[in-house]
Amino acid sequence: MAALLLYDSGKWSPYVLHEVGIITPDPVIFLEYDGKRIIAGSVLEATNFAARSDVADEFWSYEELSIDELVRAVSFPNHLIGPELVFRAVARSGAHTVTVPPTFHVAVADHLRERGVEVDVNSEVWEMRRRRKKAWQLAGVERAQRAAEAAMRTAARMLREAGRTAGFLQLGGSALTAERIREEMSRELLAHGAESNEIMVQSGDACLEGHELGTGPILPDASCIIDCYPRDRQSGVYTDITRTYVPGRPSEELRRLHADCRAALQLALETTKPGTRDAYPVVAEFFERKGYPTLATYRGEEPLGMGFNHALGHGVGLEVHERPFIGRRSEDFVEGEVVAVEPGLYFPGVGGVRLEDTVLVTAEGTRHFTEPLSYDLEP
Repeated sequence: MAALLLYDSGKWSPYVLHEVGIITPDPVIFLEYDGKRIIAGSVLEATNFAARSDVADEFWSYEELSIDELVRAVSFPNHLIGPELVFRAVARSGAHTVTVPPTFHVAVADHLRERGVEVDVNSEVWEMRRRRKKAWQLAGVERAQRAAEAAMRTAARMLREAGRTAGFLQLGGSALTAERIREEMSRELLAHGAESNEIMVQSGDACLEGHELGTGPILPDASCIIDCYPRDRQSGVYTDITRTYVPGRPSEELRRLHADCRAALQLALETTKPGTRDAYPVVAEFFERKGYPTLATYRGEEPLGMGFNHALGHGVGLEVHERPFIGRRSEDFVEGEVVAVEPGLYFPGVGGVRLEDTVLVTAEGTRHFTEPLSYDLEP
């Protein structure tokens, strides 16, 4: 029987954080073997895990694994102290084979193999564990979602209150820019216990620029896509939300794109159920009936630069983009996972529209974490 093994800090590894539930700054060892969950770490972590019987059955300090002996042995290489502690933990558990994720440190894997431990790299085992969210993660998503909505309302207020001057928007005596909106949204996130330095604020044809954050003045009467994916500081869990606004008077083309994206979002949410994978083709077929190009049937040599030219969504959790990925190669939804659904339409000279909600997949379908933020095109 193989033991499940991780070695990293909860700060940098979503696999570790999922299992231990604490954002540990230093590397810890996680072992699950023969019905026991074991965490090994420095004495500085002992207090964190002492009262966490829900996380581990046993805590082993590095002192118990004779770290002092390794440190005092001048001939023992510094870079092998960590790998040797991992080996000693595995040996103490009685395991001879370990299953690790693809992000496992190569140097540690090599050391284990040299010491006679069989190392099996298996992404499926670990990713399936992460897809079903734990209660503390769901609570983190909800906190992050409330923070994101507060930040989005701040952005909508700025767009609403801006005045028009010489072809651009002005607020408080100076130009309203993507940078100003991003800065105010970041402040609002921090005030609500979340954080993000990568809020997309794209105006006009900048909406066609993929993951570019957006810079410069916000244009009047043009679409402004705002995509906010903050991280809850307490748990390390993300959410993801997008709304599209038009400060001023939306064109008929933008109104049509917005109405069709709104209908596509609702269709996608209704189609997202455990054991199914039809959400993307259903939405792509809907858009094609409306006359929009999509990746589902596009066969051109150049990248599709307009229409519905991206996937429908992705999983959300300890990474903002994680399994399942909802697109041309979708996989069945799993009860208990969290997904972001984001249909979008983009056309040069018109702008773009994208609407995105993060929801929990339940046995009955999808459930929002909060009352959904308004989808209104006008802020």
